[in-house]
Amino acid sequence: MAKKIETTTIVIVPGAWHPAILYEDLVSRLQAAGYGAIVASYPSCNSQSPKTATCDQDAKAIRQQCLSLMENDGKDLLLVCHSFGGIPGGAAAHGLSKEERLQKGEKVGIIGLVYMTAFVVAEGSSVLEFLGGKHAPFLVPNTPSEGMCIASPAIETFFHDVDEHTASRLASALVPQAMLALESPAPPQAWAETAYEGKRAYLKCLLDRALPPFIQDKFTNDSGVTWDVRDVDAGHEPYLSQLEKVYEMIIGFVEAFQGK
Repeated sequence: MAKKIETTTIVIVPGAWHPAILYEDLVSRLQAAGYGAIVASYPSCNSQSPKTATCDQDAKAIRQQCLSLMENDGKDLLLVCHSFGGIPGGAAAHGLSKEERLQKGEKVGIIGLVYMTAFVVAEGSSVLEFLGGKHAPFLVPNTPSEGMCIASPAIETFFHDVDEHTASRLASALVPQAMLALESPAPPQAWAETAYEGKRAYLKCLLDRALPPFIQDKFTNDSGVTWDVRDVDAGHEPYLSQLEKVYEMIIGFVEAFQGK
């Protein structure tokens, strides 16, 4: 029996320090169900030019990947943004909603946004500004070089609810992040657009130590728009410790957003 081919591709926008390999189980699970699934990349993650690696530059890179997917595959997209990825991902999706693209004569577009314990900040703000002008306590600045940073302790911060072997393996896979992307202003955000009304979801991770639940609540409550908030009993990496639940939620959102 041929595998069912779905008409939506899921684009995962990773968090800072997070290379694509961390999301391979989620990608494989989605692909096995017939969905296209890719992990977007952006230049501030493991940057070779940290002095110019702005959030805006990240957003443009993700946007180009989204446009290429839509033009080459002719499929709608669902953006799943993780952690810092919420900011450049939200900017990349600005103006690319299916509703807006249909009005311009295009056939496909972004059907919705799923934020997975992700930053929701307004245009002009930044990670640093949201945190009150001080970086997160686990961010080690100017390491391993000027303008770059690492996250430490990684296991205790990100992978504390994952088995020890997996946590160690994935913690060692993390890469340095350009600090400028965390400090530069956010471009206009898609989640603020009326086109995404009823098409915004937030996976609130109840055991998250990097972005505790009260911070996630602040993201959604202060945004001024409505989110479909779903609780997940997981730390900062719910697609690892709660893979099947996250998969089912994503598929549910695809089906719900396609019908709107």
